[in-house]
Amino acid sequence: MQRVSVSAFLLLWCGVAFSVEFVFEEQPGSCLLKGDGKTWMATMMAAFDPAKRDETYKVYTHIHDFQGIAPITKGPGGKYPHHRGMFIGWKDVVANGLHFNLWEMANTSQRHVAWLERKGGLDSARQSERIHWCDPEGKVLIEETRTLAVRPGPGGVRLFDFQSVLLAPSGDIQLRGDLQHAGMQVRMAQEVADHEDSTKYILPEGAQELPDDKVVGAWWVCCSPVVRDVRYWVVHMTPSGHPLGQPVYSIRRYARFGAFFEPDLQAGKPSAFSFRIAVSDKELDRAACESLYADYCKPAP
Repeated sequence: MQRVSVSAFLLLWCGVAFSVEFVFEEQPGSCLLKGDGKTWMATMMAAFDPAKRDETYKVYTHIHDFQGIAPITKGPGGKYPHHRGMFIGWKDVVANGLHFNLWEMANTSQRHVAWLERKGGLDSARQSERIHWCDPEGKVLIEETRTLAVRPGPGGVRLFDFQSVLLAPSGDIQLRGDLQHAGMQVRMAQEVADHEDSTKYILPEGAQELPDDKVVGAWWVCCSPVVRDVRYWVVHMTPSGHPLGQPVYSIRRYARFGAFFEPDLQAGKPSAFSFRIAVSDKELDRAACESLYADYCKPAP
């Protein structure tokens, strides 16, 4: 089947408005966002249970296929089981001289505490939740307010704006890790690891791919994996106003990719980190990715 380039697709549909009616649907352990009756994403937020810690130690959000049938991102199990959907964390969280792994989560946890907002409607939806990042004894190290704003983009692209506001309630904290174990990242479905040679990446002009799948000089990367015989294009974008400047990107072929950065949290002072994930089931080229990124960086009206 011939693919349609989204560069051409955007021109074809320029000026045409698509309307989508969004509603939230809560299920045991998850909350679905549906657009015109089809699931766009599912936030997994089952109560933390030590007896089921492998299923409940991390809060994350799945991206669904365009038919709304099943996730195209990864959940528990498989290669690197701590990689799940859209997620954020650091392997070395330093608090009061102690070190905690809030990436692989061997004995720590991220726990959904409460919904702060769930607002559907025509052409956009928004959810915010309170998440506690806890040490092995369950003490809260970091309070997070995680917000996802969703809307249809040009040419049928789906846009997911991910914001994490982190607060250290009782002392300064350093968020540390390495290229492969820190920051805000996305992991596509487990099956991609079984045919990772089919995964492609698109980088901005001038960006450099270095050893260890390290990318410098990029504000965005586009991962193109195949899930259930469908090729997708998923663009991870960091805003030009990111508090730590341009991040380093990590791009594994099994389709775990995202922005690596190492911030410090000052006690009682919230720090906000924002990203956009754009998803398409039609071909994106570099020009289309650049156009999506330019739209992301436009000043708010």
